Amino acid sequence: MLTFPAVATGGTEGDDARTTKGERRRAAILAAAAELFRERGFRATSLDDIGAAAGVSGPAIYRYFSSKHDLLAVMIEEAAIAWRVTVDQVLSEDAAPLVTLEHLIDAAVALELKNGNLRPVFHQERRTLDDNARRRMARIDRVTMAEWVHLLCEVQPDLNEEDARIAVMMIDGMLRSVSTLHASVDRDRVARVMKEMALGALLALGGTRPAAAVPA
Repeated sequence: MLTFPAVATGGTEGDDARTTKGERRRAAILAAAAELFRERGFRATSLDDIGAAAGVSGPAIYRYFSSKHDLLAVMIEEAAIAWRVTVDQVLSEDAAPLVTLEHLIDAAVALELKNGNLRPVFHQERRTLDDNARRRMARIDRVTMAEWVHLLCEVQPDLNEEDARIAVMMIDGMLRSVSTLHASVDRDRVARVMKEMALGALLALGGTRPAAAVPA
């Protein structure tokens, strides 16, 4: 929930990708692909389009990725790894459960504002990943959901796990809706409203609202 599950980085990179120049070129390809997937969608974007935007020839992309789906898989995986690192950092903080929940919501909101309009692409094309990758992603999904549910139950001790799981799934759906917002909407305003709605909804569960957390 609220994450792209972390799996081992993939791709079929040649020796060139391990050089500094190769790493910069690979990063440029991934950045160009993300922008084009946002603007046009995954299926309407070709490798030639991505190469042109990244300043490399379409065939040169094959030094780094075996196909457009391979490129997308790596993009999903690297976004997932970055998110997992953030989740682990937040959960390792020596803070009260409510403060930790706030920080985790802050991180989730920031991720949605950064990558939200790519999530429909990620979820639609997830089925194209190989079986091992899908199994890894499903396993990490379960672990991440369990972490959110456990944290929410710490904040709301009277809440049962099933209700907490449903609530987490509903909040995830709400946060995904950021991709439908017009680009002109102020991002700071969106972040504030999203956080207040998510935190308020979770704290309203069970009819007993815990004491407000100290602002971060």
